[in-house]
This record gives sequence, C-alpha cells and structure tokens, in this order.
Amino acid sequence: MLGFSLFSVLACGSAGDRADGGVTNASYFEGIYQLTAANENLTGCATPGDSKLSQLREQFFVITASEVFGQKFVVLNSCSSVGDCQAKQAAQRSGQTYTIEYTFTLSSTVNATTLSGFEAGTGFGQGTQCVERSYADHVLIVAADHSVHLESRTKKLADQPQHDGFCEVEPQKSKQEAANKECSSFESLDGKFLQAN
Repeated sequence: MLGFSLFSVLACGSAGDRADGGVTNASYFEGIYQLTAANENLTGCATPGDSKLSQLREQFFVITASEVFGQKFVVLNSCSSVGDCQAKQAAQRSGQTYTIEYTFTLSSTVNATTLSGFEAGTGFGQGTQCVERSYADHVLIVAADHSVHLESRTKKLADQPQHDGFCEVEPQKSKQEAANKECSSFESLDGKFLQAN
C-alpha cells in the first residue's frame, strides 16, 4: 500500500519542520489527476523499483489544500474516478470520513514547484516494545504541463519501549533519529492533470 500508515503523525511538528508556516502555494498543486505511474522498491532507494500501477485499485488522486491551527498543508488522496475524487475532497473539507488506498501529506513549500512533507510512524506494540517504527520524507514536484511527480523515502527506526502501554511518536525526535539511517524503501507516483478542484 502506498504511503499510508494506521498510526502516524502526518506532517505535524515544530516550526523547525516546515518553512514559512507551511505550504504557501497550494493552489498551484490542487486538482484532480489520473495516475500514470507508480513504483515501489522495498529493498532500498537506489532505483525506483517495480511498477505497482496495475495493482492499485484507485487510478486517480486529488490534491487538496487544508489548514489546521494555522498550519497550511496539502493532502494527496487516492480515488477511483473524477466523481469519487470530488466526493472525497468534499468529505475531507467537511471533516467526514472516507476511505483511501494511498495518501501523502505535504507541509512545506520548498520553492515555486516543489513541496515537502513527512510521516513519522509509531510502529505497533509487541510485548513491551514498539516495533516497525519508521520515518518517511515526501517530495512533490509540479511540471510546466501541471503533471506531478511524488517521491517518498522511508527509513526504519529502532524498536523502543512503550510509554504506559502505548506506542507514541514525537516527530522531531523521529526526524533526528532518522538523520543517520540508511533509506530502506522508496515509493513514487506520477499523475496527469485532469481538472481543477
């Protein structure tokens, strides 16, 4: 599954995790797209890996601007058609629940054509430990023809003890912990712009 973790902190953190208070050019990325490529390498990040396009049920995605507590960001959510994209976007904006096959959150503007974000995963409890913890960096680039390319690089983090029986995550600490780790897996997707939101 591309880019979705059940227990994660998606692009939330301190001011040091983002630039200029979040995404400042969301309108340039917003829209409905048709998925044209999707690759995954589960053994490293040196190459894009195998195509996963035919395995994904949802062959479209929608990019939508959001804001929480003054933090501006954009969310890329999968959908099965233009109509489904519109319905999921409406659900997202109204705070209703919806299902997705893959999702990515971008929380910072790098430059006019590039956004970045991250996902810090808690892992899950096994005995007294939290196992399969992870930290992923995302980059989303928009081209002159309004097509987009997303890359996500994940690093595995060491097991750690649970806190009062729960697995918790502190994004800044996860980011620091990931800094010296080798990239363990790579995901990418490409989308052709279909229409504005």
